[in-house]
Amino acid sequence: MTPALDPALATETLWNAPVGVILIDQNQRVAWLNQAAERLLGARREDLLGLSQDELLGPWRGAVFNPADTLHLENGGNRPARWLQTWRARGGADAGYSVHYYTDITDLQEALDERARLSEELAQHDTRDPLTGLPNRQALLQGIEPLVSRSRRYHNPLSVIRLRVNHLPELDASHGKGAGDAALVAITHMLKDQMRWADMIGRFDVDEFLLVLPETAGDAARLLKDKLQLRLSQLAPKGADGRPMALATQFGVADWQQGDDRAKLLRRAREELEQSG
Repeated sequence: MTPALDPALATETLWNAPVGVILIDQNQRVAWLNQAAERLLGARREDLLGLSQDELLGPWRGAVFNPADTLHLENGGNRPARWLQTWRARGGADAGYSVHYYTDITDLQEALDERARLSEELAQHDTRDPLTGLPNRQALLQGIEPLVSRSRRYHNPLSVIRLRVNHLPELDASHGKGAGDAALVAITHMLKDQMRWADMIGRFDVDEFLLVLPETAGDAARLLKDKLQLRLSQLAPKGADGRPMALATQFGVADWQQGDDRAKLLRRAREELEQSG
């Protein structure tokens, strides 16, 4: 059995605790709070003691009676903005009271926010696909945007080709682990050999390449698609087992039309790709 603490000692201990403590009594009124709770909430004892949820002023109503697990308090008056972690402990079935605890996690939250910001910034600067060395999806989307803007302004021709490589997991199963990656690398080399210096080639998805063709009308893009399709039918990269692999691919082609933005252009190419399956 846990021995009972001297009431005066218990009160002094809670009063000096580094964690904020607020006691809500059976009548759902603030019965007691320590100095850490005053500091963390930026409230005076007389602003809270004896009051119910409806009687509290707006800034503290939710924070005192229904605090979220992670609570953000905006700055106000002399109270700086801060993040708090909260816990709630209820009394026994017949007690009817509850105790709310608060601790300051502002430094931790700011560190997490900074890490998220840096991760996003790093992702935006990371523009290369690690397997193929080609521009990744982010780089492709950034690169195509000014080309679409130029077409909208000057009506310059612009086309895109979406190339999907089917059954990559099956290649790994049939030809050994890494066979799918070897197929993608072989296709990358073939595309580089066939494309002009002004064209943009990148890995748009796990199993998809995107070719962006400036100053290229739809007819010319479709001729290039036919040429690539023929080359792919002749391409037989070796798997991990040393055997040549047959590649199954789909294509979708779209050229810029009046009113197209980047999303519409890419969507029309995807729709044609899906229909070709």
